[in-house]
Amino acid sequence: MYNRRMDECKKIWDILLLGISNKISTVVYDMWFSQLEPLTIAHNKIIIVAKLNSVKKTINSNYRDIIIEEIKKLNTFVDDFIIITPDEISVYEDKIKEDKQESENVEQFTYLVDNNFTFDKFVVGQSNQIVYAAAKAVANQPGTLHNPLFIYGGVGLGKTHIMHAIGNEILKSNKKAKILYCTTEQFVNDFIDSIRNNKDNEQNKRFREKYRNVDILMLDDIQFLAGKTGTQEALFHTFNDLYQNKKQIILSSDRHPKELTFLEERLQSRFSSGLTVDISTPDLETRIAILQKKAFYKNVNLPIEVVYFIAESFDSNIRELEGALQKVIFYCQLEGREPDSVDIIKEALKDDIDVSNHILSLDTIVDATCSYFNIKKEEIIGKKKLKQIVQARQIAIYLINDMLGVPLATIGSYFGGRDHTTIIYARDKMENEIKSNNLIANQIKDIKNMIQKR
Repeated sequence: MYNRRMDECKKIWDILLLGISNKISTVVYDMWFSQLEPLTIAHNKIIIVAKLNSVKKTINSNYRDIIIEEIKKLNTFVDDFIIITPDEISVYEDKIKEDKQESENVEQFTYLVDNNFTFDKFVVGQSNQIVYAAAKAVANQPGTLHNPLFIYGGVGLGKTHIMHAIGNEILKSNKKAKILYCTTEQFVNDFIDSIRNNKDNEQNKRFREKYRNVDILMLDDIQFLAGKTGTQEALFHTFNDLYQNKKQIILSSDRHPKELTFLEERLQSRFSSGLTVDISTPDLETRIAILQKKAFYKNVNLPIEVVYFIAESFDSNIRELEGALQKVIFYCQLEGREPDSVDIIKEALKDDIDVSNHILSLDTIVDATCSYFNIKKEEIIGKKKLKQIVQARQIAIYLINDMLGVPLATIGSYFGGRDHTTIIYARDKMENEIKSNNLIANQIKDIKNMIQKR
């Protein structure tokens, strides 16, 4: 029943689900699509199992066009899908066996490049502009410039996106290009399968053909080769074969090649022989741009203060940022509300951000500032524009931003609902004053000392 297409089937279905999820509501996705399971591929059709006949009918009646549209984007040999129920699986056994035999005799190549990841959807900022430029250069001249291209950076920063974007860009000008993207885990599993039976020369041949008969090979998360000596040997020979034939190699890892000390030295040397570029944590402006673009593609309107709040609350990686946005969308759909205020966002993300601790710390800093300047709390968070009060307010805003790193939207909300641009102005003004005005610099230092002693 099982055949070598099953891994491809799961990968293809995962990619299809990603595209489908952007075209339907979360409620619809959870109700109908979350119940589907990929089975295999037979006669160029991906076979999906639905537990209930009602799910099968609903998908075929209401969502068939959406699925077909996503299939056409994939650039694979798959051109259609079939949904069956568990009791129908036996009907397809002969077809699956027949297709298995056929696939052993006829080369079928799967690109597995995700059409959702393109250069157009990649937000360029200070943290990734060098990677972006290198990727564009490789896409325009694969195999000749920057070979291999080694991309490294932390989790969820866009390495996988940029790799798929290269593949999609190449396919625009060369539809026949053989592009293989896979994780290092898949490469390892394929190698293990090829040596499980030493007498099966056909299995070894298929492994070599899969990874060498390509124009572009992309291996993601190369750090997972740790401790796998045999697989490193296989990759070494695969690398040499592709490189000598001027085929493009693109690798990604969570660290620089020099830090992959568990790899054989000859592999480290080859990984470093091309261009090595890194993706770092996106700055605030880039995170804001990413959120705005993601919201646009999901057809969600987010006020700027909401965008600022989310962008400042989730600053570690892009994946976490996207997860927060998805959670906000789901919460608002569930509650029948719009994501049009920071208060709603706080409710949606209450398990992910600790607002209560921020409020307590805000009070501590503001109370210390009020005590230092001998003014009332109502005055500092109110609308009065007396010079002494305005200066104290700006100092408090600067201290909150400096000592807590609280989102600008939260600070603005605390200070009587002020706009984020007002908060930015106050923060930046005090930063400049510290450099040029000794009096204000000393006042801020004194208040900091007061806070730290409390």
